[in-house]
Amino acid sequence: MKDGLRFVDSDMHIMEPPDLFDRYLDPRFKHRVSTAVGADGRPARGIVGSILIDGEPTSDSDLQQYRKRLRRGPTHSTQPLSGSRLADTGRLDFAVQRNYDTEAQLMGMEMEGVDIAVNMDPHLSLAICQAYNNWIHEFCQASPDRMKFVAMLPMHDVHLACRELVRCVRELGAVGSFIRPNLVNGHYWHSNYWDPLYTVHEDLGVTWGFHEGSGALYSHMNVLYGENRFYRHVASHWIEMQQALIAMIIGGVFEFHPKLRVGFLEAQTSWAPGLLSRIEWRT
Repeated sequence: MKDGLRFVDSDMHIMEPPDLFDRYLDPRFKHRVSTAVGADGRPARGIVGSILIDGEPTSDSDLQQYRKRLRRGPTHSTQPLSGSRLADTGRLDFAVQRNYDTEAQLMGMEMEGVDIAVNMDPHLSLAICQAYNNWIHEFCQASPDRMKFVAMLPMHDVHLACRELVRCVRELGAVGSFIRPNLVNGHYWHSNYWDPLYTVHEDLGVTWGFHEGSGALYSHMNVLYGENRFYRHVASHWIEMQQALIAMIIGGVFEFHPKLRVGFLEAQTSWAPGLLSRIEWRT
């Protein structure tokens, strides 16, 4: 609670442990996933995208041609717990010292006045999602009334995605899903291909959450802006979200699935009125 008001964070971020896949990934797939290690040979935190799957990076680190300063320096940030500038401030030392564990997460929630937070080969994709979902379920058990989680789904196969959502909701207590708005294998969001997953969300009464970020291999922004992550980050969160919303409104997804609830996360909202006005003007 803050200033007499209760707050729910629908998009609280967390730092996964570097040994997540060592501990939670199905052993049949461990040889296909490699992570950074320290001098002791144990998994260590690396740069974004340092986890490799079948030898390929999981993010855009290989696009970044210019190194960024990693050591602390002067900053003018006034935001206590947001933004990449935090590395400069020392304000996250309490979390670093605790290796970003559940205690650190709850301490951060107390500092911000957040009462409740929601922490957002097909078979390899399924195994990775299961490992993550099992871990985050366990992470939230430190305070299940205050920390909820949404499931990561294997979107390379709609039926596997449905099964994983059902498992996470019924067995682990997930309150929804988080999905990138980038098209996977060419399936548009208004395609009938996704109808089973839309229906399962409706039947379970949970929310579908679109959450964009820079650097996805499926993102159009990599092609448009290349190695400049700043360009891609500014553009991707709005533009990819707008394209998803356009597809779901004009494509009739909400008409065919009237009980479907969809959240568009970490994209602000100032673009929405203009986009809706544009749709109205063209109809």
